[in-house]
Amino acid sequence: MRIVARAWATYQQLLITHPWKTQTIGTGVLVAAGDVVTQQFVERKGLKHDFFRTARMGVVGLIIGPVLRTWYLTLDRIVPGAAKTAGFKKMLLDQSLFAPVMICFFFGITETLAGKRLCDIKEMLQERYADALITNYKIWPLAQTLNFTFVPIQHRVGFVQIVAIFWNAYMSWMTNKPLPEPTLNSVNSIQ
Repeated sequence: MRIVARAWATYQQLLITHPWKTQTIGTGVLVAAGDVVTQQFVERKGLKHDFFRTARMGVVGLIIGPVLRTWYLTLDRIVPGAAKTAGFKKMLLDQSLFAPVMICFFFGITETLAGKRLCDIKEMLQERYADALITNYKIWPLAQTLNFTFVPIQHRVGFVQIVAIFWNAYMSWMTNKPLPEPTLNSVNSIQ
């Protein structure tokens, strides 16, 4: 228990002395952890774990971390305060403006890092974007309302990423599951 307390104290100190680095690295680690959850508990890969994929997802987290921090700082400037109404307004802005763009960004970055072509990324978005956005709206409005109302700014990225371990697992699964094979009808409609 002392180890956990010491780690938490160190994390708190790093948030004060190096907030950008701490939140960026933390996001990278937690996005990678989401991929580990996906590979081990959803896909049940066991010893056939794709470590390169986990590393790639970690890089996605390193890219997303500063974006999240910048967004949260921007929201605090646009809607100051932590009252329930301010938290609700921040959630509405987050879910109406940021979430739809971020999901697209996540798919685009992940697929680009996997070496996919633009037409492959477009196909992925057409196939999975709507499902991911609907799932987002089942999870994030409540989490973000709590986050913006009760969580101090320095802990918001961390809070989101702890909740997001499961979201990241879902997004890793959505990104990495094979696209359905085109049917004869869809091939004919393309031509």
